[in-house]
Amino acid sequence: MENRIDKILGSTDGLKKAAAPDFFYTRLIGRMQQELEPKRKSFFLLRPAFITTALSLILVINIVALTQLNKQPAPKATVQSTKPATIESFAKAYDMNSESLYE
Repeated sequence: MENRIDKILGSTDGLKKAAAPDFFYTRLIGRMQQELEPKRKSFFLLRPAFITTALSLILVINIVALTQLNKQPAPKATVQSTKPATIESFAKAYDMNSESLYE
């Protein structure tokens, strides 16, 4: 039993203090500082090429919309009369066939 205890206690005789590799602490501090700095990721939407393309597309859509707006016929002017409104005048104003409503 005593031999076994001496063997267990003697197993720690050859141990040495663990040593860190060269420049370990310098690299560790550098990595920690990189993690603390805010990451500057450039978003796709903020790139000049994307902004220029998007603004050009909006400009083209606006030009097309304005040209189409000018091609539309002018709305009919409403005629005001002193006669009271009837179903027939309503049907005439909205191009409805008043006879088909009651048949």
